[in-house]
Amino acid sequence: MEEEIHSPAGGNPVSPFQKIGSEKLLSGRIEESIESAIRKKQYLAGQKLPTEGELCKLFSVSRTVVREAFRRLSARGLVVIRQGSGAYVNEISSESAIDSINLYLELTDDGNMIFDIIRARQLFEPEIAGLAALYRTTGELEELAGNMEELRNCPLDDIEKETEIDSRFHILIAKATHNTVVSLLMRPVFDSMPRFKRSIFAKNKIDDRQAEKRRLIQFHEDIYQAINSGDSREAAYAMQTHIKRSERNFLDSLKPGVEGLKPGVDG
Repeated sequence: MEEEIHSPAGGNPVSPFQKIGSEKLLSGRIEESIESAIRKKQYLAGQKLPTEGELCKLFSVSRTVVREAFRRLSARGLVVIRQGSGAYVNEISSESAIDSINLYLELTDDGNMIFDIIRARQLFEPEIAGLAALYRTTGELEELAGNMEELRNCPLDDIEKETEIDSRFHILIAKATHNTVVSLLMRPVFDSMPRFKRSIFAKNKIDDRQAEKRRLIQFHEDIYQAINSGDSREAAYAMQTHIKRSERNFLDSLKPGVEGLKPGVDG
């Protein structure tokens, strides 16, 4: 049976869906109508949506049209299709939101994306480190210390592992702010770091790999010590210095003249 939603006056049941015309692609109109009902919380996470047959009757369309609408909603993560059971409103999580942004960052052809990410980090990460210094717990300090130990022990030629450890260091600092929105917004940025760092190493323009790793360890140590001591200002400064070095490494990896892609980016 289709879920019934009663009018405020207690009169006849009111459906969240309305009949549609043919001026727009039918499956698209049905998709929009179902999405609107979900956004208005007329159907909650985990709740079953009306069956194909019920929607066919409601919208006066074929099963093919309804199935296409469900397929689109499923592809976008709003609906999950359970074989033999029907369509249900999906449980939207922070991970699914992060995955969508990660996909965009991976597939975009914008050549300036790396510069935008660097600038975003320069804007937000010093403040994030400062907040972490104020709100970090003993357990979070232990996680950061463990991460740095992993970095020290990481083989020099294992770039894949080093980039993952480096990225996780920044994720842990964001987590230490105890601000869910900070972690949600910054995770895609941190997840993109290994890809860009690999591109730097692929250019093979960092003269002394061992010296560069020592600098990375020292940057992380400076940031950690400031967070550990609760020094918000020093933590912000140490993070800003670290990101500036990362920016210079990237610019050094570019061919001559490429720096001009993004005005205002300097070493």
